[in-house]
Amino acid sequence: MNWEVTKEGKEIEITTKDMIVSTTDKKGTIIYANDIFCDIAGYKRSEVIGQAHNMIRHPKMPKTVFKLLWERVLNGEVIYAFVKNLAKNGDYYWVKAYVKPVLENGVVTKITSYRKPLNNFAKEYITKLYDVLLEHEESHSLDESYEFFLSYLKKRNLTYDQFIDRLSLEKNIENIALRNINYNKQKNSHRIFKEYAINCAKNKLFDEYYEKKHCVYEFLKWYDSLENEEFSKDESWQEMKKYSNKFHGFLDDFVHSCKEKDSNLEKEELNELNSDIENIFNNLTIVRDKY
Repeated sequence: MNWEVTKEGKEIEITTKDMIVSTTDKKGTIIYANDIFCDIAGYKRSEVIGQAHNMIRHPKMPKTVFKLLWERVLNGEVIYAFVKNLAKNGDYYWVKAYVKPVLENGVVTKITSYRKPLNNFAKEYITKLYDVLLEHEESHSLDESYEFFLSYLKKRNLTYDQFIDRLSLEKNIENIALRNINYNKQKNSHRIFKEYAINCAKNKLFDEYYEKKHCVYEFLKWYDSLENEEFSKDESWQEMKKYSNKFHGFLDDFVHSCKEKDSNLEKEELNELNSDIENIFNNLTIVRDKY
């Protein structure tokens, strides 16, 4: 273990060899703590057994995080959480905790937490976020702060678990431009647009088609507006654009040909259009998950 002096004491750096383990009853009373738990926290085992687990809670940990954690665990679900813990002497240490309820006959009886090091990327991000949550908690109720946290995730189009996963993988979660779009809705709008174009051609509604008022064109405007973003140079982004142009180009040509003479799409052509839609959103998903 290494120590780094900070304004609030010394940070204890957990190594990959350290596995901190503790078990509590469902009220949070410690009933087991392994040697590494005691060594890092600076307590004898006799000092922690029978005590509330929040004895190692750092004052800079938002209550909101623990509300979410306890709700999930007492519901029988496992959860990961980034936690800043307090040692006996005032030092602190960051961990990624895997918290697992122990069920007997479907009822939670115990809770075991396994903790490993937290990467620096996640630590830097989560420190700033927790400061925001702590400030919010000072002037709002716990329930209000909990909703504030959920809205924070929703704005980034992330569930809590996705949020944890991305930071664990050292991936950006602030790229709201890529996240503030409903991918499933847009994918479905492309399927609907395909049928709309075929219907316009069949019923000679050429002027309506050429007005380009269908909602699918908002998607085109959306990705055109992101051409200066870093991810727009990504190969998958370029592939997404290629299939999008192919999809629209084919339908434009089909409608135009129907204006000249009646025409129908072959099954193979319909399958290719469906494949183009899949390729558009598969590539877009790759970019979203990468950045």
